[in-house]
Amino acid sequence: MAAIAVRSSPLARIMAKRLRLPLRGLPTCVHVTVAPSTDSAFEADQALLTGVLREVIALGEGQAALALLDEAVELGQRARRGSEADADALAQLVAGLDLDRMEVLVRALTRWFQLINLAEDNERVRRLRGRDAADPQTPRSGSLREAIGRLASSGVTRAQLVRLLSQAELRLVMTAHPTEARRRTTIDKLARVFAVLHELDERNAPDREDARRRLLATVQELWGSDDIRAAELTVLDEVRGGLVHFASTLADAVPRIYRDLERAIAESYPDRDGEPVSIPPLLGFGSWIGGDRDGNPFVTPQMTLNALELMREQCLRLLESGLEQLAGRLSLSERLTGRPTGLTPILARGELAFPALAATLAGLNPEEPYRRAVTFMRERVRATQGRGSGGYETPAELLEDLQAVERSLCDGSGALTANAELGDFIRQVQVFGFHYARLDIREHAQIHRRTLHEIYGRLGVCDDYEGLSEDARLELLQRQIADRRPLVPADIERFSPSTRETIETFRMLRETLAESNPGAIQTYIISGTEGPADVLEVLLLMKECSLCAAGGEQAQLRIVPLLEAGATLEAGPRTIAALLDMPVYREALRSVGDEQEVMIGYSDSNKDIGYLASGWAAYTAQVRIAEVLRQRGAGWLFFHGRGGAVGRGGGPTNRAIRALPPGTVGARLKMTEQGEVLTAKYAVAQIAHRELELATSATLATGRANPHSESARFDALMDEMAAESAAKYRSIVAEDPDFVRFFEAVTPVGEISLLRLGSRPAKRSRAAGIDDLRAIPWVFSWTQSRILLPGWLGLGTALRGARERHGLELLRQMRDEWPFFESLLSNAEMGCAKADLQIARRYVALWNDVEPRERIWRALEAELELTIAELVTIGGGDRLLDAEPVLQASIARRNPAVDPLSFVQVELTRRLRAASEDGSEQLHRVSQLTINGIASGLRNTG
Repeated sequence: MAAIAVRSSPLARIMAKRLRLPLRGLPTCVHVTVAPSTDSAFEADQALLTGVLREVIALGEGQAALALLDEAVELGQRARRGSEADADALAQLVAGLDLDRMEVLVRALTRWFQLINLAEDNERVRRLRGRDAADPQTPRSGSLREAIGRLASSGVTRAQLVRLLSQAELRLVMTAHPTEARRRTTIDKLARVFAVLHELDERNAPDREDARRRLLATVQELWGSDDIRAAELTVLDEVRGGLVHFASTLADAVPRIYRDLERAIAESYPDRDGEPVSIPPLLGFGSWIGGDRDGNPFVTPQMTLNALELMREQCLRLLESGLEQLAGRLSLSERLTGRPTGLTPILARGELAFPALAATLAGLNPEEPYRRAVTFMRERVRATQGRGSGGYETPAELLEDLQAVERSLCDGSGALTANAELGDFIRQVQVFGFHYARLDIREHAQIHRRTLHEIYGRLGVCDDYEGLSEDARLELLQRQIADRRPLVPADIERFSPSTRETIETFRMLRETLAESNPGAIQTYIISGTEGPADVLEVLLLMKECSLCAAGGEQAQLRIVPLLEAGATLEAGPRTIAALLDMPVYREALRSVGDEQEVMIGYSDSNKDIGYLASGWAAYTAQVRIAEVLRQRGAGWLFFHGRGGAVGRGGGPTNRAIRALPPGTVGARLKMTEQGEVLTAKYAVAQIAHRELELATSATLATGRANPHSESARFDALMDEMAAESAAKYRSIVAEDPDFVRFFEAVTPVGEISLLRLGSRPAKRSRAAGIDDLRAIPWVFSWTQSRILLPGWLGLGTALRGARERHGLELLRQMRDEWPFFESLLSNAEMGCAKADLQIARRYVALWNDVEPRERIWRALEAELELTIAELVTIGGGDRLLDAEPVLQASIARRNPAVDPLSFVQVELTRRLRAASEDGSEQLHRVSQLTINGIASGLRNTG
């Protein structure tokens, strides 16, 4: 069959025409015109992928499917130019579709977005490469070379750099929040498509016909694959999904980051004494997947053990494969290079532990001691996997052998060899250990309190522990922690299932750290922390399960309060001060290095007090907590619980790190990598390297960050704006009695709860309302309805008030000179640019209760228009995102094809809510496909 024509279709014309950004009806942003990338290679990628998809659709569904697709996109384009008649025509077209044709339309648009996302990723890789080629002498923005060069030019001496590196730490923590709406099989197929695009760029004379043939085959597989999971994800499915990026991209990207850092330091701090600057393993990884118990009944103690075993198995498999390759390459003959002396212990141990292998190697490689030594190390790693004799007990033992090989090579004739693959492999072991990542444990404070309430009650210690005042609880907890006598009996069968599971969790942690997985867990996080008693409760449970001794001595875990709501962020400094003034807690803190880790949550505080106020509350909490710890002589590490969406602390990582308060980071931080962020950042090798580079360089740059000279003035203005913003936000979200009904009616939150996104329920409990709703479905629902409320509500009111009272120039100065404020505004611009009032109104019309609907919607509509107007005014341009033309063009490129999906979702939601009982299975199915499609089109879930 002949290839389907591409140039004449509306979908293809999206690529070729100048497109208009939404925001019709807004005086500051009417008919925004932006051109897509002028890069011919980018346009070629789009044309190739669009043509391939159209051919596959024609083969599978016929020309009628293409005609429907073209008509929907054409109407979407005309509606976006301001034609209400065409918007109504699109609504009528969708309303007239049966579910079969509607499903084909949704699938076609979703697949197009997924393919265009790849074209944009490939363009990003091309831009990075082109930037370096055009000006190799100038460091790339956000690179390690730039960061180290700036440290040197700012007066940081070599000795100061060594101290900075010795304390630096960046730990990226992967979580299983259910925001990745695509299945693993879909992601794998898209990776194969990207590989073909990249290959076309890399080869001097690519075989385009062969590339098209392979693309057709893969896209046909994609078209025929179901985007709806037949079964809900299990916790172990999520563990496997998180681990896939380590073997596919991070295993290679991590050593490259350290190479980049070595070169940058050598350039800015050249050797004068023959000794290069030593670079410790400052970049590392963590995970919550399998350890996050908060609200997830499927994360049991046994499931955590299963997760650790899976992490260990896959990491050791990578190390075994790496040693196999190293053994093949280290073929240096002692007859030619001399006999190395440093390998004797490795060879002796190997011959003793593996005599049969030793005999084989003596026959095959009698003059190749390095090959024999590394082969013995591979065999020890293999034995480690099976927990057999001769295996390594810890990663440190493997590192000791590797470094012995490295020293022998450097002492002999193999220094260059040591600095190549062997050096990279050593970095992998330093960073990944035996599990790829450290597993964090998280549980809600209420669980610990209920557990102790039952224990105290059954044992006759206290009849109503939960009813005690905070002071009384603290006094009892300190006394029990200091008491050498055990409180919890060995036999816990008489306790409730919930209490037994909590105790079993702590006992499992003791056993796994002592025996099966030493070093694999370091941190216990308490969500819902409100005061110091929440932390002491965990310390008491640790003491009762032999994770610390009486008085807090010899504590084996960091206890980390998670401060996430507005009130708990405000109380955070008092909580930390009270804890450090308690001898039992301070003793426990000394046991783990006298460094307090504090997690800052962004999601719940946003839901509580809104975008601007929550961002400022998190900022000021860090400043005040750091000061408390500094005064008491303790160190600190802030752990930032950032989500993918703006309403959950999202936005570009480099910008987010630079926006942290000066003096609170010191080149040390942890941050979460969640949901669709994992695939967006780490599915492509070149982008994975760039994301790690941006995060690492920004982290090192914080080691020299200083407060702005106008910080007191800026802070005072932010206090004003936060109060005004929170008042506006809460007047609608918390104080309007009809807002919960509005939210449930005008967003697809009910349908999202049915989508099999992850193993964790959408709510922590069965309570009604939004307070108990997790932040992810809250943000996801507003994004789907194109309102994106968590990213802007209250901001416009605050900006207008500040501008009228203090003047536009001060706001512009804050934007230009204060990274926090610049990040706050930039992320809000992105959220507002993805919002669309015209589309949102169709979702709002789903609610038939006219009076409260119109009252709430008028307030939201006015606030969004005000926010856009204020952002554009402060930015000094004509439209949103004028300072970020690539993102501006991406949003404009997508909108005409996202809009038909939104119309479909509105129609499906109307049918679902009108259906008898729960509606048909197909109705639910197409609804869920539409949710996936809009997420792909906006490149956002939660």
